[in-house]
Amino acid sequence: MKLFCVDVPKVRGRMAERGFTIASLSCELNISRNTLSSYLSNPEKIPYDVLNCMAEKLCSGTSDAVSIFFAPDFRNA
Repeated sequence: MKLFCVDVPKVRGRMAERGFTIASLSCELNISRNTLSSYLSNPEKIPYDVLNCMAEKLCSGTSDAVSIFFAPDFRNA
């Protein structure tokens, strides 16, 4: 069962708002630029620890993170 559902357009928008490029965010996450790009193309492959770090870097709070990174209805995830 998938417990998260990443809204990639919102992630990219938040990256722009916070001044991150793929290269700069990947550096903050301690992963390669290519890996982050791959994760954004296939968000179901993002490991939970990377997802958590992305939420910390891009979101202002729990409800903000939930709206971007977690399925609103787990039964349909």
